[in-house]
Amino acid sequence: MVDVKKRERSLSDYCQYLKGVGPSRAAKLANLGIENVDDLLTHYPRKYYDRRFLRKIAQLRPGEEETFLGQVLTASSRNSRRRRSIVTAAVGDETGLVQVVWFNQSYLLRHLKPGSQIIVSGRLRFYRNQRQVVNPEFEVIGDELDQELLSGGRIVPVYRLTAGLSQRFLRTLVARTLELYRPHVVETLPREFLDLSGLPSRFDAIKAVHFPDNPDVHASAEKRLKLEELFFVQLMFSLQRIRRERHPSRPVLGQSFELLERFVDGLPFELTGAQARVLEDIKADLGSTRGLNRLLQGDVGSGKTVVAGATLLAGVEADYQAAFMVPTEILACQHYDSLAAQFDRIGVKTALLTGSLKRGEKRTVHAGLAAGHIDVVIGTHALIQSDVKFKKLGVVVIDEQHRFGVRQRAVLMGEKETPHMLVMTATPIPRTLALTAYADLELSVIDEMPATRAPVTTHLVPPEKRDAMYDFVRKEWQSGARAYFLYPVIEETEKQDLQAATTAYEALASGPLGETPVGLLHGKMKADERNEVMRKFSNGEIGVLVATTVVEVGVHVPEATIMAVHHPERFGLSQLHQLRGRVGRGGKKGYCFLLLGEHHSEDSLERFGVLVREADGFTIAEEDLRIRGPGEFVGVRQHGVPGFKLANPLTDRSLVESANRGVKKLLEADPGLATAAGRMCRRHLETIVATELAMRTVV
Repeated sequence: MVDVKKRERSLSDYCQYLKGVGPSRAAKLANLGIENVDDLLTHYPRKYYDRRFLRKIAQLRPGEEETFLGQVLTASSRNSRRRRSIVTAAVGDETGLVQVVWFNQSYLLRHLKPGSQIIVSGRLRFYRNQRQVVNPEFEVIGDELDQELLSGGRIVPVYRLTAGLSQRFLRTLVARTLELYRPHVVETLPREFLDLSGLPSRFDAIKAVHFPDNPDVHASAEKRLKLEELFFVQLMFSLQRIRRERHPSRPVLGQSFELLERFVDGLPFELTGAQARVLEDIKADLGSTRGLNRLLQGDVGSGKTVVAGATLLAGVEADYQAAFMVPTEILACQHYDSLAAQFDRIGVKTALLTGSLKRGEKRTVHAGLAAGHIDVVIGTHALIQSDVKFKKLGVVVIDEQHRFGVRQRAVLMGEKETPHMLVMTATPIPRTLALTAYADLELSVIDEMPATRAPVTTHLVPPEKRDAMYDFVRKEWQSGARAYFLYPVIEETEKQDLQAATTAYEALASGPLGETPVGLLHGKMKADERNEVMRKFSNGEIGVLVATTVVEVGVHVPEATIMAVHHPERFGLSQLHQLRGRVGRGGKKGYCFLLLGEHHSEDSLERFGVLVREADGFTIAEEDLRIRGPGEFVGVRQHGVPGFKLANPLTDRSLVESANRGVKKLLEADPGLATAAGRMCRRHLETIVATELAMRTVV
């Protein structure tokens, strides 16, 4: 049996075995994405309290985030009329008293013993002429924790938490672990690169981000860690580029593009100038040795599907098969319905492959793909199952790429001959972010909307104006229009104070929209049921469709003119922009209603104001990135890709450029990563790229 004490420590050690953790707390840490020591040390603070300078209670300023030391004089708990627990403590020092209040945290009462000293960090306000601090963070002085670390006299980190964990526990755990694993936090960036930038070592940076001595030390440490994140994302994609250039495996599809032209000529509309320009880029890629490896951005309704269809046909004309992978079954069925008829007209055999197909239907499609009898297949994740084999796959189009992991993309691309690839997104990506997140792809943008695209106006609807909105919906339906009523959840739970789609469907159908046929659509329904609901909504049998975000991507009903979003605060601005892009697609003016709750915040009104004012997806995307950060925005934090915990490629543009220069310099001197510095970078990249399929693309 191995003596654990003598075993060599590693950053991959599970947190469960750290002092003071154990199975119960380890499970809670896992809820935060913290499973091993490396996860813990890179669980960076979300903000800080500057406790170097404690204020007296009389000096507290209303509205300011401040920290003070006081004695608990009294503490009590009661329930409000809404059954919310309210813990109230009177805290005083020699200069005055202040009331401190916590909502729905009754367990805090046992920590607030009269006579104990506490440090409180929060904002002062006046309520009924009484000085009050609501829901602050506090720490008790004199307990068993390391007071020098956790209390006054320093800048104190504040972490993202989950139920059952406290700031004090997490700070102590991070501090102990930093000292215990100090020898194992090895350097990742080339020494020359760090010296040139004047930045600290990796250990010093991590320690200073958690427990900075002063703001300048924190700024330098954070810059170094941001640079590391950007460096390794760009290094991964640069290595993919090198591999592709060294080992070109895509077939050259240089031909007349006759099928593509016949498809375009048969469309009932003219291509926009932007669509035509992008198609020329794609044709040039297909006919070159570098091949098609391109990201296509285009706002909602800009006509990306037509470009996708033309690209698929270029592969078929060269005697290859083509695949079109999309994130939802509804979208797959819709693309199949719209493209199959057009393809059939020019003699191209098309099939649909989704998870809900019956076993016999799947076998038929699988056999057709393996034998080469199917030219184009349109489908969902079902396309990347192990039993799907192509005879000769030449072109792949992936819609809404950020909804798929790199591992999934690699499966579809893992043929004997690497297929040409076009990935598309309706989520506009600022250039600095695109160059970081999709550094291995060429970039094209459809920046022109079709002439038939009607404007969509956005309105904020407070509770007192909902009846007027219902009247408007009824009138629109009577004139032949349709409406989406969108909700963020399917079923209500005790933990979610949200009106769910199922509850809303019943309430609307029997209430304010009782005279209007109402339908329900969500992702848990069987595919046949969803398709039947969409059929009825399309032909007008259903006038109002109550739905979850299953309608977010690609659903196309030209008669839909209204998108009413409940709990819009649950969505990012770019997601709301995508949702409103589902309406106004048939030439008739569209409307997007954001239904506000009774207690909407000023911050929410400011965010929604961007949608009211702006129609340009890029402007909205930049605002969304500033508010939310880039982590989930374009799927950077997904299987097989180093994520961003600190860096924001939109706002850290100078660091993006620095990382880019550093990667170029490293690879120019050492393209095979064979030197000591190169091997160090390779090792770190291999630890953060956690899938062997993704690593297959690395040199």
